Amino acid sequence: MPKVARILGISLAALLVLAVAVAGFIAATFNPNDYKPQVIALVKQKKQRTLDIPGEIKLSFFPKIGADLGRVSISEHGGSAVFASVEKVKVSLALLPLLRKQLIVDHVEVRGLDANIRRERDGTTNFDDLLSKDASSSDQQVRFDIDSIAIENARIALDDRMAQRKVEITALQLQTGRIANAVPGKASLAAHVKANNPTLDAAVKLKTGFSFDLEQKRYAVNKLDAELKGRALDITDLVLKLAGDADLQPQAGRIDLADLKLNASGKQGGQPLEINLDLPKLAVGDSKVSASKITGLAKLAPGGRTISIAFAIPGLDGTRQAFKLPALTLDATLKDATTDARARLEGSLVGDLDKMRFTSPKLNLTLSGKQGATAIDGTLASALSADLASGNIDLSGIAANMNLPNPGGGSMKLALAGKAGADLNKQSAQLNLQGKLDESTIDAKIGLAKFSPAAYTFDIAIDKLDADRYRARPPVAAAPAGKPQPAEAEKPIDLSALRTLQASGSLKVGSLKAENLRLSNVRLDLRAAGGKLDINPLSASLYGGTLAGSASVNAAAQPRFALRQALAGVNVGPLLKDAIGKEPVEGRGNVNLDITTEGALVSQLKKSLAGTARLELRDGAVKGFNIAEVIRNAKSRLGNAAGGAQAQAGTGSASQQTDFSELSGSFKIARGIAHNDDLRAKSPLLRVDGAGDIDIGADKLDYLVKATVVATLQGQGGPELQALKGLTIPVRLSGPFTAIGYKVDVSGIATDLVKKQLDSRKDEIKGKVEEQLKGQFKGLFGR
Repeated sequence: MPKVARILGISLAALLVLAVAVAGFIAATFNPNDYKPQVIALVKQKKQRTLDIPGEIKLSFFPKIGADLGRVSISEHGGSAVFASVEKVKVSLALLPLLRKQLIVDHVEVRGLDANIRRERDGTTNFDDLLSKDASSSDQQVRFDIDSIAIENARIALDDRMAQRKVEITALQLQTGRIANAVPGKASLAAHVKANNPTLDAAVKLKTGFSFDLEQKRYAVNKLDAELKGRALDITDLVLKLAGDADLQPQAGRIDLADLKLNASGKQGGQPLEINLDLPKLAVGDSKVSASKITGLAKLAPGGRTISIAFAIPGLDGTRQAFKLPALTLDATLKDATTDARARLEGSLVGDLDKMRFTSPKLNLTLSGKQGATAIDGTLASALSADLASGNIDLSGIAANMNLPNPGGGSMKLALAGKAGADLNKQSAQLNLQGKLDESTIDAKIGLAKFSPAAYTFDIAIDKLDADRYRARPPVAAAPAGKPQPAEAEKPIDLSALRTLQASGSLKVGSLKAENLRLSNVRLDLRAAGGKLDINPLSASLYGGTLAGSASVNAAAQPRFALRQALAGVNVGPLLKDAIGKEPVEGRGNVNLDITTEGALVSQLKKSLAGTARLELRDGAVKGFNIAEVIRNAKSRLGNAAGGAQAQAGTGSASQQTDFSELSGSFKIARGIAHNDDLRAKSPLLRVDGAGDIDIGADKLDYLVKATVVATLQGQGGPELQALKGLTIPVRLSGPFTAIGYKVDVSGIATDLVKKQLDSRKDEIKGKVEEQLKGQFKGLFGR
């Protein structure tokens, strides 16, 4: 036996000496650089790519066979653009396993990797050809038993055109220990990651132990310590930490998690955010499912509020086909300067992991708290059924009864019933509700046609609604005693929500009060997309007439608005009284508007108005001045000598008005100024023509009214108007809407009146002259 051992030892030593001698001979006589042209040509022939190895290839042979390639690059398939390059790559293979026809990668060192990966819209990638197997290649027995991998300063860019996403990994550093099948190893990684859709800009670090078994399809990490710092989505100053152990067998459906902890903190909208999750143990096996208590906590503070959400699952137990969560609780609190509210969700859950089906006979949500002096209380209950394999989730038997704070003050009572459902595969959801909001009866169908970006649909019918009751009113600050209240600066119109809104649907309201306007039979169809909102048709009955037309809003950097409306048979006095608190015009008739404007402030909108308008009214009045009274006063100042009369001026008042039986006119509007040159008005006393400008942006007018006194009924209009019958009196109206001034050219009236009197006595004077001439001629010739 010792002799055999001695022979074996000598033989082994001889083999080692022979291997060293062969390696030395190859190193002395073999130059791999002589074969670079053939390798480059082979890559070009087989893969239609250009391989470039500008430097000298260096070999080592013992105890490991290795190659130091220096700088290497390879082009895109069928092109000259660089697909990937490295400043230095070094690979070594274990020598002795080669004698057993095993190719064992021992060490890999990569420095300065720069790769550009692309996935097209059809799912193909720019490296598919590199993964394809050459039919002529022979199966080589390769076993990975890597002593270590070192990657320094790598950059990897991914252009995923299929998902419309770009990812760039820079400053990548990777260090590993041994990597071998079913052998424990260790790894550490550091990199900076930038991405869009969703937005990510963060530094990543992790250290972990790991193992894998390719035959058993088993993968595990232990003592994972990962950290991400930076920005994700709309969260800044993000610090996310993940720690724990995981043992996964995806094909067998086995999961073992232990001591899993997730901690995240950051700022959302400048306000602090914190999330914690603690999962001590979760085991999903072939026949058994179990977990210890799972807890979580989230805290955020949007808009000065503090929101806290905590959940707890005491544990679960059962089989894959039938497991149960006996008690699930979720507690949420909301606090701010005026609100202290709490919500608790309670229920149980049973499920089948193999079929991915879960049900809950009843989930209960309870609300409590107060906002100011208003109590908050209510309940929401529903059954849950979820089939995650098909992507269907259903909430049936929804019943809500709540007393909630009203934004307009006080409280509002909500009682609704219905159902909801979602199809995760189709990315759609639907909510159907019927019930009451205070005195309003509601039938609403609300849906999501797409989850991301969200695309809403709706079909809502309400019998009656007082929207003003739910409109928040800004507080009015009292002015200090003896000091006038300064004018409040205009606030820009906020259309930010419209820029990302995608929605379409219809709304029907039997009776509506909004902005103090009273309407009935309201119908509108709405579509919002790409920062634009279109309402067409927009129809209603109001103030004895009807409204029909459309409206649109464009939430561009300079917001734009358009309105096209036809009001027929409307009583405009009460309409204006409810809309603006004043009745500058009374009467019933038709009003047509086709206007556009733009601006971020109300004052800008008024000054940018453009378009056309026309009105046709009957049996009404224009408030603020009385033309007939102005004319009477002018006549009374004429006196006996018309030439001595002066111009008359004055200011109208809210109690004065000019009555009309008919009023019509059209307006061309540009830069907030409405120009009119065809005003026509009739009354029993006057016929009025008008032309001029109404400056909507400056709330003033400059208008010339020409009033002609007509024959009147006996005693109507007074002797002053009877004396001016047939005359046209110009009246200049000007000034702010709140105090319209007028000016009458009294001297002109006097001149016209004298001319009228002379014209009316012309025949009488002519007759008297003729009679006197006849008498004189008779005395001369008659005897």
